[in-house]
Amino acid sequence: MQLIFLDRKTLAYKDNGFVENTFEINLDLVIHQKSSFTVNKRNINTNIGDIVALKDMSFFYLGIIESIELADVYTACIQVVDICDIFNIEVPVVSYTGDLALYLENLISTFFINSNDTLQNLPYLSITRETCVIGELIFEPDKIMAISSVIELISKSYGVNLKPEVVFLRGRIIGIKIRIVEVQRGIKIKSNLSSIMDLVVNDSSSPVINKVIYYPKLENITSKTTQKYYLLTTGEISQNATSEFRYQTVKMKSISYSDADFLQLLTKAKNEMISSKLDHNISFNLKTENNVIKPLENLNLGDFVEFIKEDVIYDTVVTGIKFKDGFYQASITLGEYRIRLTEKIQLLNKSVNTAISNISVISGGSTDLDGGEY
Repeated sequence: MQLIFLDRKTLAYKDNGFVENTFEINLDLVIHQKSSFTVNKRNINTNIGDIVALKDMSFFYLGIIESIELADVYTACIQVVDICDIFNIEVPVVSYTGDLALYLENLISTFFINSNDTLQNLPYLSITRETCVIGELIFEPDKIMAISSVIELISKSYGVNLKPEVVFLRGRIIGIKIRIVEVQRGIKIKSNLSSIMDLVVNDSSSPVINKVIYYPKLENITSKTTQKYYLLTTGEISQNATSEFRYQTVKMKSISYSDADFLQLLTKAKNEMISSKLDHNISFNLKTENNVIKPLENLNLGDFVEFIKEDVIYDTVVTGIKFKDGFYQASITLGEYRIRLTEKIQLLNKSVNTAISNISVISGGSTDLDGGEY
């Protein structure tokens, strides 16, 4: 396979190298991950921050060079991060109600296409909006947040994600297109599928929060009632304490609220409990030579999945896809919980979780896709 090196500013061709069988591609929705490639040359005409493109039969990988190390007298190791890390810049964000795909398009356009700083603009970047999902984002005043974190929040809360693609002209790469798409929903994967190997299921030490109680603050003037919300096994949020779909083991969280919070309590409760539902780690290796699940074809980062293991059902999200030393199998990760210490530290350092409580979800406008049962 050829690894092509492109200029960060213009996307002009700079160099290429043959990729050895020792490579690793890490795609992760939750934490910052690096991919690495060993190429058969040492003197490469490229710089840190340039863009690399790897073409395989099944997909095109785009990354940003983070480091170049000489492996031996013949080869070099290139470490890269995913192309979407280009959006890891902090900007002011404001509350918004409407089409969240349009919100993302405007946010990216403002800082990467139509910025007043011409050095910041990427003239080869284009955006196509292929979905419409109505929702509401509520941020604190004067909120500063990384665009990549906004993308992650909208992806997990609303199922809207980015898909970068290469634009060709007569066989030459001339642009990068960012497709704003809706992730797949309704996919069911059974743990006994023959192409699944090395299945490991880890839940966090904390059970799923399935009950949230909001107590009024003493200073409240208009809102003085206690509000209780329950997460049902169907995934819905209810105030019906006698629902037959309530979790039999109660895990409760108590929070005080102000008058200004009252109209957002349902939203806040929903985000508290839905985030808790993703606090698990399901990992397995998947043989790609199968006719059921095709990573990066019908199973992509951010897809909503129902994973069935014996009599336990996990409503979860695809948060990691990894290829190592070939494309004959992929390592799949479901859920936000991470096992490795370094990954746990990365999660602790993130500010995304503190922003989740400021997001409102309004149903309607999205398509309920049926991804089928695997």
